[in-house]
Amino acid sequence: MCTVPLKIVLYTEKNIMEKVSDITTNDFEIAYIADSYQECLDRIIEIQADIVIFQLSSPIYQAQDFFVDLLKENLSPILLAFTLVSYTEIIYSITTHEDTTLITKLKNYFKDALQDNYNCYFNSIGKVTDKNAIMNARVNKLEKTEYLNDILRGGTEEEFIYYKKKASLNLQNSGYYLYLCNLMDIEYVDHDLNKNIYYLVGELLIDECQKVLDAYNGGEVFYINPTLLCIIINDIPSKSQATYQRTLMKLTNKLNRVTQTKTARRYRSSYIKSVNDIRAAYESLYYLKAYNFFCHETELLTIEYIKMVKKDVDFNHIDSHLQEVKERFNRNIADPQLIKLIQRLFLDIIKPSLNYDLYYYCYTFLSAILDKFQVIQFKKMSNIDNSSRELFTTSIEQKCEKFIEQIKSLKNDISHRHLMKSPIVLQAIDFIHGHYSDTITITIIAEKLNVSHSYLSQVFTKEMGISPQKYLITHRIQKSKELMMTSNMNIYSIASEVGYFDPKQFSKTFKKVTGITPTQYKKNNFKVIR
Repeated sequence: MCTVPLKIVLYTEKNIMEKVSDITTNDFEIAYIADSYQECLDRIIEIQADIVIFQLSSPIYQAQDFFVDLLKENLSPILLAFTLVSYTEIIYSITTHEDTTLITKLKNYFKDALQDNYNCYFNSIGKVTDKNAIMNARVNKLEKTEYLNDILRGGTEEEFIYYKKKASLNLQNSGYYLYLCNLMDIEYVDHDLNKNIYYLVGELLIDECQKVLDAYNGGEVFYINPTLLCIIINDIPSKSQATYQRTLMKLTNKLNRVTQTKTARRYRSSYIKSVNDIRAAYESLYYLKAYNFFCHETELLTIEYIKMVKKDVDFNHIDSHLQEVKERFNRNIADPQLIKLIQRLFLDIIKPSLNYDLYYYCYTFLSAILDKFQVIQFKKMSNIDNSSRELFTTSIEQKCEKFIEQIKSLKNDISHRHLMKSPIVLQAIDFIHGHYSDTITITIIAEKLNVSHSYLSQVFTKEMGISPQKYLITHRIQKSKELMMTSNMNIYSIASEVGYFDPKQFSKTFKKVTGITPTQYKKNNFKVIR
């Protein structure tokens, strides 16, 4: 029985790429050689690849971004990740799979391709015979991490001295800063399958951060949980305050560059005088998380930054501003000043207040205005998720833009209706707006309206300037763009939501209309990711 080889997308350095791609087998086929993680993602979607073989290289945050993109697109190919640890040694790891025979074949395929030039070591904890050194190394690191986490929880000076000696902690006896990096706003739902790969990537990130610290006065890097990285920075000796501040800024900027994953949120504590104060500093960083929604564009959140940007609120001024928005909206939705007023409300009044109560108050007020207009696509406005988790992963800029987009769409819809003379065209548009997610054709619309296909096409094109078919396509693509900007849905689900049940056809149509692929559009416009 002839079996179809599994399709592989390959992303490595050129010299390694040539060796892997030269191997032929009945089980595997190199279907595409990519030159970036983004291209890997695009090709996985396009050719429905089964396996991705990719090299981990500095900066490692790019690999973490790749994992985020895979999760968002709901893609789960078999992953084989590897890294060069010397000129002749490679460490690699593979997705856990129920078909152990397949995984063994893939491991052999990879090793056979490189055996003439590299020794390949499988990075996994398994039987005692399988590289016991890996298990011992992990146990030692887990023990060290537990010591460091215990220091965060608070401890005595004696415990600190014991941990420091026991695990050779690179911490001085006084003077620190805490730096937290929330690496992801979504969980690794496939952690059980890719645990060893994520561990390998996580260790490489620790190494990159540690190199930054070692270039200054040292410190320790460790994980509080799989998505929360903690760095204890030793204080920096300096002869002047100005030099001290510049050096501290350089250090944290370098850490920011190393940890700049798409979903990263970074926080740095104020100065910590002694180990006894570390717990309080750690708790203060959780206090900072509340300000992500208002300070989404900030590379590093600190208590000093919050104190600097926060402004008091004049509620009388706010009520006056809201009333002006309401009056202009009711008087003339096309008033160009309306958009400016809303931007000023969100970005010049609510944002610097750093006040969620004020945001909810204004949000509710504006939603009530929109809800008065009985248009289907705008009645959902007041049902947008405003949970604390949703707000943590978005920004006030996005909320502002969403309100403005709603107003523009509403304005266009009202304008079109005002200019239209044919009731058939109005009915056709209403039908498209209500059923665009269904399998509909222009023939079906014509039948529903009791007119012929040719008559509908003729009056619609004359009235609207485009054919009903093109209007349907444009409306579907517009709705898909809105979903990409405002939801966590993957491309396949979005395609189905807007009436395309063949993802390839959706991608082809989207690119024809917009000039870019859905994946590229989502990457550029979904701003939950920094």
